[in-house]
Amino acid sequence: MSDSRAKPIDLVPVGERMRMITWFRLAAAAIILVAAWVAPPVGASSETVTVVVLSYVAAASAVEFLWRRAKKPWPSTFGILAMADSALIVWCSFGAYGLDSPLRYLLVLQLITFSLLASFRTGLKLALFTTWLLIFAVYSGEANVIAGLEVDNVEFGDPTFWHLVTDIAMLLGAAIVTAAFASVNERELRRSRYDLERLAELALELDDADSPAAVGAAVLAGINDVYDCKPAVFVSEQNGRWKVLATCGFDETAVQAQAVPSISPLVERAVEEARTLLVANTGTQPDPLAQSFAPNANVIILPLAGGGKRPAAAIVAEYPARRGSRIERRMVSMLERFATHADLELTNAWLLAEVRAAAITDPLTGLANRRQLDRVLEEACAQATRGHGSLGLMMIDIDHFKKLNDTYGHQTGDDVLKVVASTIASTRQVGELAARYGGEEFSVVLPGLEGDALVAAADDLRRAILNMGGEIAVTVSIGVASVPADGTDRDTLVAAADAALYRAKEGGRNRVVASAPIPSVLHELKAS
Repeated sequence: MSDSRAKPIDLVPVGERMRMITWFRLAAAAIILVAAWVAPPVGASSETVTVVVLSYVAAASAVEFLWRRAKKPWPSTFGILAMADSALIVWCSFGAYGLDSPLRYLLVLQLITFSLLASFRTGLKLALFTTWLLIFAVYSGEANVIAGLEVDNVEFGDPTFWHLVTDIAMLLGAAIVTAAFASVNERELRRSRYDLERLAELALELDDADSPAAVGAAVLAGINDVYDCKPAVFVSEQNGRWKVLATCGFDETAVQAQAVPSISPLVERAVEEARTLLVANTGTQPDPLAQSFAPNANVIILPLAGGGKRPAAAIVAEYPARRGSRIERRMVSMLERFATHADLELTNAWLLAEVRAAAITDPLTGLANRRQLDRVLEEACAQATRGHGSLGLMMIDIDHFKKLNDTYGHQTGDDVLKVVASTIASTRQVGELAARYGGEEFSVVLPGLEGDALVAAADDLRRAILNMGGEIAVTVSIGVASVPADGTDRDTLVAAADAALYRAKEGGRNRVVASAPIPSVLHELKAS
């Protein structure tokens, strides 16, 4: 998924807000026309007011029509029409009726309308513009700009002056109060919208996560992007230990080594109680995981309890303390929603991981199955051939396994297979693959081993199986081959190791045989 974020959409489309403003303009025009004919103005005739109002409404409607038809609407059109509306109302109320005009309250209604429909910033700007318009109209130097009002008679402290100040204060007060409430609502709406948008984005990102670690990384990135909850870790309980699946703002190696204990009391408590825990001052907590955060940090623990056979998990993140050690309830609620989404996807990821593991794992021994062995061998042979490296292969067969089954029964035979598989797995090194080849045969793929080292590793495994202990003595025969000495592809390598295994069994069993002579190494290592 692309890292670029789509530009957030407006809370209300501009076209819809423009339509509402148009209805207000028509309503204001109707009120002015009714007033002009019911109570004729002093500074202008009723006919003049009617012509001016109707002409303006027609012009504004034409501008709005062109704006809607334009491919790229001019963004300033909204503000220009707002200022033009103010100029019309100022002229029709004060210019026609004077300072005592009841139509001046239309300015207050206009400010409230624009503050709510546009934005609180637009309302404040419009209030300042209208104030400037009133002051300019009164003190412009024209003798009768406002009907019946002589400019020379306007002096500081006289009733006309205070009347004008009152009107301006009324406008500014209405704008400020409306803008204050509108800003609170607008901020909360935008914040809620952003939270929901990020939650939807997280859902899409989680759909692409195909592993528990990918789910953890996606949800940590999401909560850090929205709430700056960093550092954070995504942990899962597996076999009594809390394993880190993903980190954000942590060095994963350091967290794995220092911060993940066998038991995390706080995380286990959150999971057991199935509730979010808020931990203040991690330095005082007797929990290694909590102490891995910064000293005196505030940590939130979000449990993902899981269900059925799915392991429990939790999100542990440091949250910013904006007000002491308190965290907003809204923030906790949204983080819990993030955790719920992660919980659902984590269940799917674990199920997918189980299905994938089942597809490549032998159900009896827990080792890789033949399909996985063939795939890994093919890739490893190609890689070793291209890089001029080496690759070793062991073919292992349990000696006299048919006799063991006939003597002790198939259940005992299955138990022997499990024990031998466990021994092979326990002696496996990093990068090696152990698989059940079929029946009582096993295979081990050893990248980088050949010659003496390969034979020595095979003999160490043979001795480990011989010394397993138990009521039934078990021995194995092992044939080894390597790339490029004995083959360069999967089929030739397996054939070479299988031929060596056949010679080991023919030579008396309980021994290791190499597929070709190797200098300084006995062709056969007999049992000691």
